[in-house]
Amino acid sequence: MTKKKKRTLKVGPGGEVRLPPDALEALEMQPGDEVEIILDTRRKQIHLERHVADPWAEAMRKKPEKGLEDLMDEQKQRDEDAKNIWERKLREPPPKRRPEDDPDHWR
Repeated sequence: MTKKKKRTLKVGPGGEVRLPPDALEALEMQPGDEVEIILDTRRKQIHLERHVADPWAEAMRKKPEKGLEDLMDEQKQRDEDAKNIWERKLREPPPKRRPEDDPDHWR
């Protein structure tokens, strides 16, 4: 899910714009990385995108995925939560039946 957040940044001398640290983190960028600028003159908009020159180097930069043990622990926790919800639902009294619940009521 992507979040769209509008920001107002000042243009420095020479047309420079400094991105805030949280924007760099969200784009998984580091200072010195390159961006692509897409200019829309009709709407007077500029879009910035992270430039990936070497996709293989980019793949090596990514965070390591969770290990098998971590995934198994998460699955065990989800199973336990589902079991607790199931047991709670079984203990609750069934909902009262209304006349509208009868299939012949609407005939």
